[in-house]
Amino acid sequence: MTFQSTIRFDLGYGVPGEIRKQGPTRSYTSILNSADATQNVIGRAVSYVAGSPGNIQAGNPSGTAVFAGILANPKVYASRGDNAGNPLAPSLLLANGTVAEHVDMGYVVVQLSGGSTANVGDDVHYVEATGALLAVAPGTAPATGNLKVPNCQVDEVPQSVANGLVLIRLTN
Repeated sequence: MTFQSTIRFDLGYGVPGEIRKQGPTRSYTSILNSADATQNVIGRAVSYVAGSPGNIQAGNPSGTAVFAGILANPKVYASRGDNAGNPLAPSLLLANGTVAEHVDMGYVVVQLSGGSTANVGDDVHYVEATGALLAVAPGTAPATGNLKVPNCQVDEVPQSVANGLVLIRLTN
């Protein structure tokens, strides 16, 4: 038997969609109704469906819908498995018709996409088609097909690896 020679620094930080810190938090419940249900991923941006009160959709496909928040509280949903037909597989995917919680004020753990790395204080943008989140330098204009998450910044960066989990602060 050998002695431990490596100490792992990065411990598990959280699950996308978890509310992490105490502070003002505002959340709502709405019914998920996305054109592409494969994008209903907890921890991503959602918007209100125009002309359909009480419904939200992944991202903002029209680019003109009202931002609704970040899909949150992953531990309150029944898991239905993954898209590959494995009903017991862990998943952050929600089906259309699910009553889902979304947060527009508070501290939420999210996973960045697109090879995005983050620094504390970075702005947060999302992809219109999917709601996937990206961290960008403060004041950067959104790229084509992206929108800015209103009043949102990166609050903590526990891991320096691209596509890692970060904590965002929504002050909408």
